[in-house]
Amino acid sequence: MEQHQPEPPAYIERVTQLNQAMFYCYNEASDRLPVSRVTGFTFGDNNTLHFKTNYFPVTENVWNVFAAELHFYKKGVSQSLVLHGVAIIDLVNDGFVQFSIKDVSYFEQYASQKDKGLLSTLFKPYIYFYKKSSELLQHTFRRKNATGYFQ
Repeated sequence: MEQHQPEPPAYIERVTQLNQAMFYCYNEASDRLPVSRVTGFTFGDNNTLHFKTNYFPVTENVWNVFAAELHFYKKGVSQSLVLHGVAIIDLVNDGFVQFSIKDVSYFEQYASQKDKGLLSTLFKPYIYFYKKSSELLQHTFRRKNATGYFQ
């Protein structure tokens, strides 16, 4: 009888590939606070991530368990992900964080979405509004067909 090991989650490979993230925590008012940029991740198991942070907001320092997010992205890499979970910070061990993963969001940017030039980046919002306004004007002044009303 053959036993198969379960496949590890896809985010483990992406975390090791990107190897940098922005660490955010949530306070009692559900405000998201940026904590720091972190690197050097290790996995305790498939749902627990360990890392160190050298900074933690002074006003939130009384906490040791809180809701948190890790935003993984790297310039030039089309894939990114966001890990949502619960972070436990050990203030005795110089900011050692144990992050329990509860939810994962994957994002991928396709090559067709990339803008090539500076001008297209600058004028992109104006082009969008121009297209929407022209559609609105076209719809407002559209000629109505009289034969459709009598049938």
